[in-house]
Amino acid sequence: MSFANPLMLIGLAAILVPIIIHLFNFRRYKTIYFSNVQMLEDIQKKTKRASQIQQLIVLALRVLGIAALALACAQPFLRTGDKNSQNGNVVALFVDNSYSMETESKNGSRLYDAVDAAKNIVQSFDFSDDFVLTTQDFSGEESHILNKDQVLEILDRIAVSPNSHSFKEIRAFENHTIQQSNKANVIHYYISDFQKNNFDMSVLRNDSSAHIGLIPTPAEQLSNVGIDSCWFLTPVFKLDNTVTLIARIHNYGDEEVQKVPVKLHVNEKQKAIAALDIAAGGYADCHLTYRIDETGTNCGKVSIEDVPITFDNDLYFTYDVSENSTITVIYDREPNRFLTALYGKDSVFTYQPMGYQQVNYTQLRQSAVVVLNEVPTVSSGLADELTKFVKAGGTLLVFPSEKADNSVNNLLKSLDAGTYGSLVKKTLNGKSVNRESIYFKGALETADGRIDMPQTLQHFAIAGGGNGSEVIMTLEDNSPLLVSYPVESGKVILSAVAMNDDYGNAHRHALFFVPLHNIGIMNAVQQKLYNVIGVDQMQRVMLPSDGSDEAVVLRARKGGEEFIPEQRRLGNETALYFHNQAHSSDWYDIVRGGQVLGTLAFNLNRRESDLACYDEKELNKMAEELGGNTAVISADTKNIAKSVSDRLNGKPLWPWFVVFSLLCFLAEIALLRFWGKPGLNE
Repeated sequence: MSFANPLMLIGLAAILVPIIIHLFNFRRYKTIYFSNVQMLEDIQKKTKRASQIQQLIVLALRVLGIAALALACAQPFLRTGDKNSQNGNVVALFVDNSYSMETESKNGSRLYDAVDAAKNIVQSFDFSDDFVLTTQDFSGEESHILNKDQVLEILDRIAVSPNSHSFKEIRAFENHTIQQSNKANVIHYYISDFQKNNFDMSVLRNDSSAHIGLIPTPAEQLSNVGIDSCWFLTPVFKLDNTVTLIARIHNYGDEEVQKVPVKLHVNEKQKAIAALDIAAGGYADCHLTYRIDETGTNCGKVSIEDVPITFDNDLYFTYDVSENSTITVIYDREPNRFLTALYGKDSVFTYQPMGYQQVNYTQLRQSAVVVLNEVPTVSSGLADELTKFVKAGGTLLVFPSEKADNSVNNLLKSLDAGTYGSLVKKTLNGKSVNRESIYFKGALETADGRIDMPQTLQHFAIAGGGNGSEVIMTLEDNSPLLVSYPVESGKVILSAVAMNDDYGNAHRHALFFVPLHNIGIMNAVQQKLYNVIGVDQMQRVMLPSDGSDEAVVLRARKGGEEFIPEQRRLGNETALYFHNQAHSSDWYDIVRGGQVLGTLAFNLNRRESDLACYDEKELNKMAEELGGNTAVISADTKNIAKSVSDRLNGKPLWPWFVVFSLLCFLAEIALLRFWGKPGLNE
């Protein structure tokens, strides 16, 4: 037991007063005459004996009553895990302002309850204490130590945030700010609905030094149906192609939902509609098939109808449809007629042949694919341009030449791709194709392996290269016929044979033409359909270079929200860094100088869709497992200030001492009133 005001223990000296009165009880004696004192003497002995017992009991009650009153003034308490440090506390408050906190509670909303509870906690501390306030926003003002008035001011401005961070991320951000304080006694308070998919309480096992209070904000358990994600079955988008979009719909409730309507709109036109039955706690994938009828940037939206949680009812996405792909073929003496037939006769491609000694670098930079067809040498200038082209996202396709010098392999080595070895003059048949490769996927109907394969009369050995290579086709000796190497944002694809009759019939074979054709249209592959707010922080886009230094602005179509992202030029691409500046689900136009250059899609984090939360019973159980420094505090605003005070100062005992003191004095009064009369000698 400890005392908040130990100097008040001096009051214990007051117990000497009743003791002195008892020892020096000065009384006046009266003389009373009786004719016969024999009976009076017997009565006096009995009365004196009872009076002495009575006086001892009264003395004990008076001493105990005064002592209890003095102890109550000293404010005794039993110490708990929390205690004030000599130079004050660091009070770290986390107020969850994610979308799930917008749900209704008995007092209005969970967020309202959380803010009210936070204010009660702040009021329980001194002005000398340091405060750290953290929300889902991770804003700049939250990264500094605050005083009591500043915290209360910020609490009045807290609003629902589109961001949703894991408990581990919250702890890391909070602890980074706490390090700015010189106070050693850290007390954490987490006010949240404690969603099960967000809060991994095992994170607290690594921190046994701080004192932690978990304050749940109870609410009615709600069911929710939300759109989780979407993706296309095909990676390529071409005009008049039929594509299938798959939307995954989650049912987070405890009951099955039936006939959930799912609608797909593209460029504000309804393209498909479906209805789903979803089991309790499960999900279903909805297939939405439609025809692409517009080029350029297409803006799509998948929608459902579900209340009261509506932020996950819409999922926005975008994809680009190019009219054609630019293919640049760099040749030795004359264009290859097979490549001309493949790329030059197809309206899907813009075909640009040029000799290796007259390369137009401006046209090369605008290409999707560059083909080196039996080029004998690569100049340093061309090698530099090709390196920039590939790393910026372009595809380099190489057909070997028997006359090639080391410059070709040097270029491939600089890109960390494979290199050409010796010429193997041996007749071989093709062995296998990689059906899972994006260059073959969906192109072959038979799956039994009985496929007519090309034949080679001679081929170059291909060896080396960095990690992540993908063999597209192989020969029967297991050597690669066609192999792809990832290089930063681009790719290098090497063929073991050239496109002429000296190497066999691969250049005439349909199976060999399938991946070559798909290589040409891979620039139409959508890299990212949408960005998740708070998760995805960067996207690369192709922007025309107009020589202007004007910054790009992202502008929301619905609400008009706009912000300037960080911008970095990476070769032919521009990297846009968002830094959590987007706050609502929407299409955001990329605007520069009043001109719309493209569109990106942003969606709120679906982590908030699952409303399953830990209740107080579950939190108490976890708190027991975590140890004595973690406790659960009720969010009842009438009692939270007292709970915080008790955790700071320990369990107060002074009310019990006051009650005990009153009982002692009442017992004394009752004793004197009902235990006979005082003796004659008093």
